[in-house]
Amino acid sequence: MPASAETLYFNGACTPGKRITVAAVGDLLFHKKLQAQAYGKNGSFKRFFTPVLSVLKGADLAYGNLEGPAARGVGPGGRAVKDPGKRLGAVYGAPLKSLAFNYHPSVAADLNQSGFDVLSTANNHSMDRGALGADRTIDTLRKARMPFTGSRKRGESPENWHVLTKSKGFTVAWIGCSFSTNGIPDRKKQILHCYKQSDEILSEIKSLYDNPKVDAVFLAPHWGIENRHRPGERQRKLARKAIEAGATAVFGAHPHVLQPWEKIVTDDNREGLVVYSAGNFISNQRQTAERTGIMAIVELVKTTDGKTKLVAAGYIPTWVVIDNKGHRVTFNNSSKGRTGEALARTLGLLPAGNRIAAKWPAVLPTECKDSKYARLRGPKPDRHWVRNIDSPKSGRGRRVKNAGAWSRVFGGSKKRKRRRKRRTGASR
Repeated sequence: MPASAETLYFNGACTPGKRITVAAVGDLLFHKKLQAQAYGKNGSFKRFFTPVLSVLKGADLAYGNLEGPAARGVGPGGRAVKDPGKRLGAVYGAPLKSLAFNYHPSVAADLNQSGFDVLSTANNHSMDRGALGADRTIDTLRKARMPFTGSRKRGESPENWHVLTKSKGFTVAWIGCSFSTNGIPDRKKQILHCYKQSDEILSEIKSLYDNPKVDAVFLAPHWGIENRHRPGERQRKLARKAIEAGATAVFGAHPHVLQPWEKIVTDDNREGLVVYSAGNFISNQRQTAERTGIMAIVELVKTTDGKTKLVAAGYIPTWVVIDNKGHRVTFNNSSKGRTGEALARTLGLLPAGNRIAAKWPAVLPTECKDSKYARLRGPKPDRHWVRNIDSPKSGRGRRVKNAGAWSRVFGGSKKRKRRRKRRTGASR
């Protein structure tokens, strides 16, 4: 069944105790056009987040995936060069016909001032400027006092990969990992790999869960297939194992489009949330699904016995505006036009009952008698998309009107698979 057919509730929402809210977004992907805006006169990376600052700064902790290095004076190929300053070119930007990113180090402080409290540096672009780029990215973040997870400098051998963040008496651990480095060798093992090092990740999650000084553990994997709404089997297996090991929630990224949510109940009756992909938060990608994202919000409660649990979750749909004023992330409440289409698709992929208003403090859906949550009106959830995304390769997605269309998006069409097998002789 589509996720929109239900609302995800969690036990313990009505339990008294100290509370914090955590916001998580998807990819922070600063293509060349965005960098040009950030480096222009009076420009900065902060400009992209102005419309959504109320949530980023309102949440007790806010997380995002920094997709690309922020390495001072590192050119293509990972070579040290003279720092040109805040200027778009070979050092800060990407070489012609290349997606080997590098952002000016000012991005770290700008993200901090925009309300981000922790970043993941583990993604398929982590090694775009080689080992030196990974090292200098860490230098950048440390100088800006921005907590990060998922990478380490050459020669550093800390026992663990996680980073701890604190807010209102809560200590929260974060572990970021990536499925790939785009084929660029990681000879010094600077990036934590989601699948190759899954045993190490799960062991660290369990150790953190067993630590009485840690209240919650979040896994932030960079995984999945680009432009696909359907999470793969490897994603599902790792997600379940992470929750079973003690993770409170999993906040995924990389596909550049939204993927569903899943509530997992462990063998010992704990409840965890998996956000398979929060989509792009900011980028220059232009297709409807690529401009569609969410701000996932979860609430944690620490009871009088000292135990902490996830008790509520919601999401705020977002849209990347691209016009003559540049790029910026906005809340999406539209019922018409392209943004209305984006919202309808969001409500078809995610539990529509967990959509919350774009205001702060957040009011999350619970089954408590005194709940002030009110389900929002909006476009009818759209489950009838044959293609996973109206991507540049596939053109605009074609809409169909039969009831089996949702299964095609989410699980693939058995009939099409049989036809393809007869036509090509494919075994899978």
